[in-house]
Parts: sequence; structure tokens; C-alpha cells
Amino acid sequence: MQLSPFLAVLVAAVLAFVLTGLAAWYARRSGLLDHPGERHSHFAVTPRGGGAGLVASLLISSILLIGPDDSGSWSRGILPGMVIIASLGAWDDHHSLSVRFRLFIQLAVSSGLVWFAAHAGWIQGYFPMVLSGLFVVWMTNLYNFMDGSNGMAALQGIFGGLVLAFLFHSSGDSYFTGLSLLLAACCAGFLPWNLGRARVFMGDVGSLALGFVFAAFLVYGVGTGAFGMPVAMMVMLLFLADSTLTLLVRVIRGERWYNPHRQHLYQRLIAHGWTHGRVALFYQAVNAILVLPAIAVAVNFPLLSQAAALVSMTLCVLGWFLLVRRFEVPVQAG
Repeated sequence: MQLSPFLAVLVAAVLAFVLTGLAAWYARRSGLLDHPGERHSHFAVTPRGGGAGLVASLLISSILLIGPDDSGSWSRGILPGMVIIASLGAWDDHHSLSVRFRLFIQLAVSSGLVWFAAHAGWIQGYFPMVLSGLFVVWMTNLYNFMDGSNGMAALQGIFGGLVLAFLFHSSGDSYFTGLSLLLAACCAGFLPWNLGRARVFMGDVGSLALGFVFAAFLVYGVGTGAFGMPVAMMVMLLFLADSTLTLLVRVIRGERWYNPHRQHLYQRLIAHGWTHGRVALFYQAVNAILVLPAIAVAVNFPLLSQAAALVSMTLCVLGWFLLVRRFEVPVQAG
């Protein structure tokens, strides 16, 4: 880092806080407002698109606060995709886009990332390329799906960024250690605007971009040997489990899975009277009690990494099903 790590993180967090405030001001002036409704978990008119400040702060801080990207993995591989995905999200925040168009752009951007990764040596073979591309698209969307409770996406971003910083630092990758710290710092700078009674929502501009960046970092980490696949699958385990299981249940029921709904576990908890803050803290408590120890076991005892991942995933899936049965919600048409 050109600055000390602490100073760079502080500057990035302050920058994110300021730019999020500007994004909230713009949203109010432009009428970018989310209104309460049957399929929303909030009860007051709230501006959306504050994630633009988070994304802009990550872009600026990654260029100004850390050293040169000698490999080009960030500047030529991941950053262009993040900008395109964020632009797509901003467009969708202003004018609702069709599912097909959004998916087309996401597939094109993920294909570009995978193509770069293959040429950079992160990914080898057509099958891993296809799986990586699909994973990037799914992560991009599931992060957006999970951004429906105040503080949820930002707190998970802080958790994921710090965990990735530790993993990259342990592997000796100083550049992506710095990037991951900046990612966590930008999420922390956004958080005060969104936690509790939100003054602004992240919007698609922020949630889609965060999902893409985390997916890209995980693909890069596995591809460069910074950490193994079992560890990668645990970093975002709670978001992966809630989104994937909810989608599967909706598909099995014959519902239109791509339509807005309130069937994620966190939405069920809110519908049963939990506050947004309580829900967000519950998810992070599970991260601390279940996910972090499993990652620690996998990192310190590589031979047990698959077992640690399997146990943590099994417990997460079982817990999800038990809680979903406990917190029933009416099934919505479509």
C-alpha cells in the first residue's frame, strides 16, 4: 500500500461515507425512491442507489491508495466488470430492466472475466470455465436478493472482505489483501446510512457490484492457490445457502422464481416481528459461531478442509430448513 494499511482503510471508509451521502441526496432529488409494499420489508419511503457511493469509493481508493497492479488481475480483469455491472444496476435503479436483458449483460461480463482468468492462468479447462462463469452470475444475483434487510449486505461485505484479507495475507498476496481491506472499509463507510432505520438503500448499483466482486475474488483466490475450493464456498456460505435454497424451493413449487417475493429466511424473520438490526446481527452471529471456526479449521488443517466445509454446510442447510418451518409465511401467487 502507498499509505499505511490503517490509514488507507480509514480514508476509504470516510470516502464511502461521504459519497454515499451524496448518492442519497441525488436519489431524493431524482425521485429514486422505494415505496413500502407487500413484497418489501420496509415501511417508509426510502431513497435507493446509495451503493453508488460504495462502488465509487472502492474504485477511487483502489487506484489511489494501494500500489500498482502488476498482474492486471484487478485493473484489467475485475475492475472493468465491476464498473459495467454497477452501471447496469444504476440503470435498473432508474428504469426497471427486463430479466432477460440483465441476465444477458451479466453473462457477457462474467464470460469476459472468465476469458481473462483463463489467459491469466487462474482457470484451466472448459468445464471449470463454465462453472466459474455460472458461479459469478449466481453470486452477482444472490447478493442482490439478500439486500432486502437494512445492514445485511454491508455487514456481510465487511465480514467477507476481512476474511478474504486474512486468506490473501496468509498466502502472501499483498495486493489482494489490500483490495479486500478496502472492500470491507467501503462497506463499513456505507453501513451507517443503512443500518437500523435506513436513510438510503444500497440499490442494484451496489448489491450487484458487490456480488460480482466477491465472486471474482473467490475465483481468483482458488485459481491462484491462495485458498482451496472448500474455503471459498464457506466465505459467503450464509448468502449462498439462503438464496440457493429459497430458489430451489420456489422452483419445486412451480413459482416464478425470478419475481420479487418475501420467502428468504431473513424476510420471514422480519415478517414475524424481528427488527432489521436483529436479523443482520443474527446472520453475523452465525458467521462468527459457525463459519469462522470452520474456515479456521480448513486453513490450519488442510486435510480437514473438505470435512469442515461439509459439516458447516450441512448445519447451515439443516438450520435453514428448521427456521423456515418455524417462521412460515403465506406463499405468494407467481
